[in-house]
Order: sequence, then C-alpha cells, then structure tokens
Amino acid sequence: MPVVLVALLAIAGFIWWSWGRKRAGDEVSYRLDKLLFRRKPCKWQPTGNGKGALNEFRCDTCGVSAYSRSAKGPVDCKRNLRGGL
Repeated sequence: MPVVLVALLAIAGFIWWSWGRKRAGDEVSYRLDKLLFRRKPCKWQPTGNGKGALNEFRCDTCGVSAYSRSAKGPVDCKRNLRGGL
C-alpha cells in the first residue's frame, strides 16, 4: 500500500510539474512557487539609464531589468513578467 501511495504522489507531482504549471498561467504558478520555493528578494541596483520620470534598475539576484519612479527601485520582482504585445 505505501508503494502505491508513493507512486500516485509521484505521478501527481509529474503532472503538476509538466502540464499544470503551463496551463495554470503565470499568476498561479508564481503563487505556488512563492509558497513552495522560497526565493531571495530582489536587490535593485540603478543602471543610470532612464526614460523621462522612470529610472532603470537591474536586479542582482535574478538579473531582470525593470523601471520605477522610486529611487529604491520596484517593489515586486519582475522575473515572471513576459513581454510582448
């Protein structure tokens, strides 16, 4: 019985990992990752480039570039945002 339970858990984990994360969308997977995989918070460093009132920042932790009006940088991590029109 324990072998069957472990096999079912392994199958469910595989389905969640391969299919569920792709279908669920960015927000749900981001929230699950936030609960399951604790990541270091972003450390924003100004790059000196800016456009108008926005200043460009680069994260030392994940390497993502983002813009903010604040001198401290963005509040949230931008690594899960995908560009495109």
